[in-house]
Amino acid sequence: MNFSTQDNWRTVVAGFGSPHGDDQAGWRLAAMLQHRPDVPARVIAVHEATQLLDALEDCVRLIIVDACQSGGRVGSITRLRWPDARIAEQHHHSSHSVGICGALQLASRLGRMPARVDVFGIEIEDCSPGQDLSPPVREAIVKLESTILNELREVVHA
Repeated sequence: MNFSTQDNWRTVVAGFGSPHGDDQAGWRLAAMLQHRPDVPARVIAVHEATQLLDALEDCVRLIIVDACQSGGRVGSITRLRWPDARIAEQHHHSSHSVGICGALQLASRLGRMPARVDVFGIEIEDCSPGQDLSPPVREAIVKLESTILNELREVVHA
């Protein structure tokens, strides 16, 4: 948690991922944001859905970052707002015990759904064990970090 007031923690940035190749994208972006002292949000790396559910207490905005394979150009970034049906299409394969849609549906049933949920998908190529991030995915993470930081700062200064 990066700021000293609870009001700034009402936004959660959740990076989903696994240790396999490009599927690390969400975790890597979360790690980059966690190392910045100026991020007006709680930032977590999600290993399983229960982590996300626990982080949603008092959350009004959730930003999810996850790898996706929808047939787009590797490194391209999509942005969808829940409950857009394309989230289920683009994020249906999961190395997590419960995927994004399952976690969000459960949050809704438990009354923990934030007012706004944005899902950023980074198009990936290789999720093989032992592989590192591909160059296009690395570039996308840097670009997306800047986008998210700019949006978070706009909200704080609004």
